[in-house]
Amino acid sequence: MEITFKYQGKIITTPNLEKKLKRMKISIDDIEIIKKEIVKEEKEEENDLKVIKVKSNEDDYTWIFRIPVNEGLPPISKLFKTMIWNPKTKTGVKNITREYLMTLYYDK
Repeated sequence: MEITFKYQGKIITTPNLEKKLKRMKISIDDIEIIKKEIVKEEKEEENDLKVIKVKSNEDDYTWIFRIPVNEGLPPISKLFKTMIWNPKTKTGVKNITREYLMTLYYDK
C-alpha cells in the first residue's frame, strides 16, 4: 500500500514510509499524511491540470508535478530548473544536481 504525504509543500508517495523518512532524515512529526480521498478530490477540482510522475534510477523518490492538460510532457530539466543545486551560491536542493537529472525518467 502506498502512502502519500506532504513535506515542505511537496506531495510525495512511497510504498514504505519508514524507509522514506529515514532516507530523508526526518520524522513522522515533520510530515502531514494525506488521505487518498483528499488527493482524489484535488484531482477532480483541477480538471485543467494533469499529474505527471518522475522517478530516478538512483533512489525511491517519486516527484509529482501538475501541468496543464493541453501541454505535452516538458523536458525533465525544465521541471527541476529552479531546484538544481548551485554549490557557489548554496541554493537549490542539495541532492538535485545535473548528474542526478540524468537518472530521472517519466513514470506511468
